[in-house]
Amino acid sequence: MTSQRGEQANELVRGLSFGSVANQYERYRLDYPDELVDAVLQYARGPLRSALEVGAGTGKATRLFASRGIEVTALEPDAEMAHVLERTTRGIPVEPVVTTFEEFRTARHFDMVYAAAAWHWTDPASRWARAVEMLVPGGVLALFGRPAELQDPDLFAAVDEIEKQVLLEDDPAVVHPWSVEDMTAADGLIDVVQSDLPCVVTTTAADFVSRLATVSAYLMLSPPARADALHRVRAVPRPIRHRRHGATVPGSTGLTAAQELRAPCSCPRRPTSGERSSIGTSRRAALRQGRRFGNYGLHTGPSVFRRPGTRPA
Repeated sequence: MTSQRGEQANELVRGLSFGSVANQYERYRLDYPDELVDAVLQYARGPLRSALEVGAGTGKATRLFASRGIEVTALEPDAEMAHVLERTTRGIPVEPVVTTFEEFRTARHFDMVYAAAAWHWTDPASRWARAVEMLVPGGVLALFGRPAELQDPDLFAAVDEIEKQVLLEDDPAVVHPWSVEDMTAADGLIDVVQSDLPCVVTTTAADFVSRLATVSAYLMLSPPARADALHRVRAVPRPIRHRRHGATVPGSTGLTAAQELRAPCSCPRRPTSGERSSIGTSRRAALRQGRRFGNYGLHTGPSVFRRPGTRPA
């Protein structure tokens, strides 16, 4: 019992570590592309008028969906992050709620439940069933994030080596990665698809390091250790300062979506041109991307396109 309480306390501490850098989080974390909303709307069988966001942060994804007229109930457990969220979403249909997904109570059901690089903070024992419970018949569960790595192999290797030395290994009791297989196996979800929306970001050394400073793995270090780690990373991409356009960080917005089983239409849908049926990212690489950029969706096998009312063989 004591061990379980300790694990829960560690999870709470790390999950609530972002508030200390809420303004930097809003400034330096990457935005999501408009194409993400287009992909979700195309996937949905019907109009999306309401959404429940899990772990809204400062509103990066919140603003994207609300700007399309979707009424978003945005759950954010960290009060400081929620303060920035409220400020950045004024004037659009967003209701910030300071709570966790597990503690949120409502009689409402939503057309969509989604999480932007936050699903790994939810309870793996209950998250899938709770998402289904929150959805209207045929509603959409959409999970996405923006993993990215430095393109220059020398810079990547140097930063990766520093992180191996200074960052702690992710504790499975604190961070709860999920996979497309988990979503596929969840009762009440069907028609699981994955999409990648490619993008390339050019960043300066200062901005890259400032973004790392908002990552929970760095925030869990003591202030002196964190400052030393960021100083070491900042010293690595010295060539960036001599490049006119900075360093290139290729990546993509990875979207995984499913529909609630009680779909109003029994017609199977086919994957669109942007959806793919196989993923080759290793578990270790995915964990490293998650540690660095807050995306813990582990694509460890083929995607499953499941028809309503059927189970995978």
